[in-house]
Amino acid sequence: METTDSGNLTQEQAVGARGCLIRTIDDRVCFRVYDHNRDFVDYEITHHDCEIVIIDPSAALVRCDAGDFLDYSLESMGIAKN
Repeated sequence: METTDSGNLTQEQAVGARGCLIRTIDDRVCFRVYDHNRDFVDYEITHHDCEIVIIDPSAALVRCDAGDFLDYSLESMGIAKN
C-alpha cells in the first residue's frame, strides 16, 4: 500500500485493507484494523458510500417485521433452520 506523509497526517490507500465493522460501547460504528501484534486502530467512518464485501460466513442479511439487519445467521447461533 502506498503511504503519504504530510506533517502530522499520514495516509494509506484503503483498497485491500482488511478489518471489521464494529459498534463501540458509545454506539459509534468504526472500521477496526488489527496489526500483526493484535493491536488495532478504530477508524471513524466518514466516507459516504464506500463499497464493502462481507466475507464472514457467520453473517446474514435478515429481513423481518422488526426491520432489516446485518446479523449473525441462525445456524451460527446454533438455531436450526425451519
